[in-house]
Amino acid sequence: MVAATVVIGGPGICFSAAHAGMHNGVLEPLHGHTYQVTLRVHGSVSVDGMVVDFDVVKPALRAAIRPLHRRTLVAGHCPGALVEQTGDTVRITAGGRRYELPATDVVVLPITNTSTEELATYVLGVVMDGLSEAGIGGAELELAESPGTSALVHTRSRAEGCAGTSGDDRADAEVAR
Repeated sequence: MVAATVVIGGPGICFSAAHAGMHNGVLEPLHGHTYQVTLRVHGSVSVDGMVVDFDVVKPALRAAIRPLHRRTLVAGHCPGALVEQTGDTVRITAGGRRYELPATDVVVLPITNTSTEELATYVLGVVMDGLSEAGIGGAELELAESPGTSALVHTRSRAEGCAGTSGDDRADAEVAR
């Protein structure tokens, strides 16, 4: 069997979101990016001539990023930060800053920081959960916050266990800044 990589990305695979990352105990100012997403799926070419059907992968990738588009992304497990939802408001207090935002505009994620690495790891975990039945050997997800600034995260092979969104089963990360 031949090993191959299928690449899915491009201008239509992106989301725009605001965030304020924590750096050395200081919450950076709230700002936004239009994140470009590229997914690379690795595996063996099957008898039907494919690693995986594009018609399976594209919807899983779009479903993973759709809830993040035009939202403020908040790390729900950030040390030193307090995130509270009261009625239709989300209050974030961290690093000497306080934000109150409409709950409909906020996505609280199960991560420790809204760094590009953490966001990429989260998105890859959601994508892989959506592709659990596809028999993929492994995957990489590159999340670019601007040209020349991205994080590339990798799943482990199926034998080692793929990255997910819970526990310590996390993707490995490389950062290009």
